Amino acid sequence: MISTSGLHIDQAPPLHIPFRFFATAPLFISAAGVAVLYWGSDLWLLPLAPQTVALTHLAVLGWISMIMIGAMYQMIPVLAALPMPWLGMAPWVHGGLAVGVTALVLEIGLGVHRWLLLVASVGLGLAIGLFAVQTGRALMTTTVKHPTVNAMRMAVVALIGVLVLGGVFLGEYAHGFLPMDRHMVLGIHLTWGLLGWVGTLIIGVSMQVLPMFYVMPLFPVAVGNGILAGLGMTLIALPMALWLTPDRHLWLWLAALPAGVAIGVYAWTMKKLFAARKRKIADVTYQFWLVGLGCGAIGLVIPILWPLNDADKWRFLFGVLYLWGGVSSIIFGMLYKIIPFLVWFHRFSRLAGLVENIPMMDDLIPERVARSHYIIHCATILMLATGINSKWPLAIFMAGVGIIVSGGILAYVIYKATSHQPPPAPEIPDFNSFFKDFKKP
Repeated sequence: MISTSGLHIDQAPPLHIPFRFFATAPLFISAAGVAVLYWGSDLWLLPLAPQTVALTHLAVLGWISMIMIGAMYQMIPVLAALPMPWLGMAPWVHGGLAVGVTALVLEIGLGVHRWLLLVASVGLGLAIGLFAVQTGRALMTTTVKHPTVNAMRMAVVALIGVLVLGGVFLGEYAHGFLPMDRHMVLGIHLTWGLLGWVGTLIIGVSMQVLPMFYVMPLFPVAVGNGILAGLGMTLIALPMALWLTPDRHLWLWLAALPAGVAIGVYAWTMKKLFAARKRKIADVTYQFWLVGLGCGAIGLVIPILWPLNDADKWRFLFGVLYLWGGVSSIIFGMLYKIIPFLVWFHRFSRLAGLVENIPMMDDLIPERVARSHYIIHCATILMLATGINSKWPLAIFMAGVGIIVSGGILAYVIYKATSHQPPPAPEIPDFNSFFKDFKKP
């Protein structure tokens, strides 16, 4: 059972809009697994090694952002009660993102050809620029004041900042270094990207979709706005601290404190709401969420300890726990709810009560597939963490295989769900013609 109260599902875009992004993301997941197999322990040499930078962007842009952008095409009309403007731009956003990420990885990771940097710049600039124009128009004109809408606004602004700083880095890579503190700019880039774009959007969206999917009490609006205020304070204060006092750890910790408190309040509130949910069955999507929240919480503690222990392995462990253990687990859990819901809504909802034997949402994706994926995903997190600390070749190999398998399972899930086609709609009597028979000639 799914509660759709407060949602404007009549504003939903065509099914092919979000699913073109969803169907492409598994390719980048599998490509990330191939990269782990190809580079192996070389990935853990230096945080800014070319192959490490390439893998990071393959995961953040090709997998995570591909899903998040596709989901926003679906969520903004439904949550903000406004259709996404200029939907014809969506294929350009999708194509630009796919081509841009591919060109970026091929040049930075493999050094194929310097001109690919221009292709990456144009592709990513086109994709994110058009997407920001679309979402900005919708989010700035809506009258809905739910925290989720505010979180989307913050996330899009952060994404624009990430794009600008990423363009600076690409320009440096192609034409030489600028007279600036690159570690400071990198810190701002990571703050806006991982906390502002990825973290804020996931936290904001979960305030709306988790009560819907798990039939639990609504997320308190005042608490949600307070959480976003804490995140926003850190998104402003931490870059300022990095810019003005990059070597003063106390100021960095103070700047990060509002986000830490906000995330703590979010986790505590979600814990209470999960405990109060009406449907107590702990399905596999709920377990994905638990793993994601746990790994994300542990991962976010690690940057606090960097000033005390500058070992590179802690930076790698943060990336694994936050991106694969935290963010990816949550996205997998959401997709196992969102994919069948969207397919059922677009193809079968209008036939409910008119046609017999239409599938239920739970019938669109086999439970055993999601369960197997959960086990493989958890094992992959463990293998990645083990490979970082020990550089054990077998652990790194198994982690790469696990990532490839995750991409393949997600591709199969999308194929399986979309392969269900609706039966022909029944003919509905024309009541106007019926009443015409009673009219006098």
